[in-house]
Amino acid sequence: MGEREIDAGLVAPGEYAPAGEAQGAGDRFAAGQVAAAFAVTIDRVHRAMTGEFGLDPDDSVTSRQAQHLTEVILGDQPLAEREAALMQLGAFTPRADHDWGIGEAAPGEESDKVKHAGDARPNRQR
Repeated sequence: MGEREIDAGLVAPGEYAPAGEAQGAGDRFAAGQVAAAFAVTIDRVHRAMTGEFGLDPDDSVTSRQAQHLTEVILGDQPLAEREAALMQLGAFTPRADHDWGIGEAAPGEESDKVKHAGDARPNRQR
């Protein structure tokens, strides 16, 4: 297996994807790749691809479709196992623990260290 470049860095103005978090977002995967990563038979993947997306066995799935297939095929497995299967495949794996990050807190809950100077005043009712 060759080294893959990990996509990270600025992904849009004001947005940052930590190392490994943007990988596989635009990739496509064959049924054989999905079966190997999910440790299931290729027939099971073919049935899921046909049933969920109306795809033929020779078609490939997008990263988003691969995420859906983890729910269908590995739905009885813990979240960590499903995420590991997506990572093994090389598909985009959304972080389950990511709600708010630095600079992304809910209004009124952001740290003073990242607030703009104009926002640092206490909120007073008039």
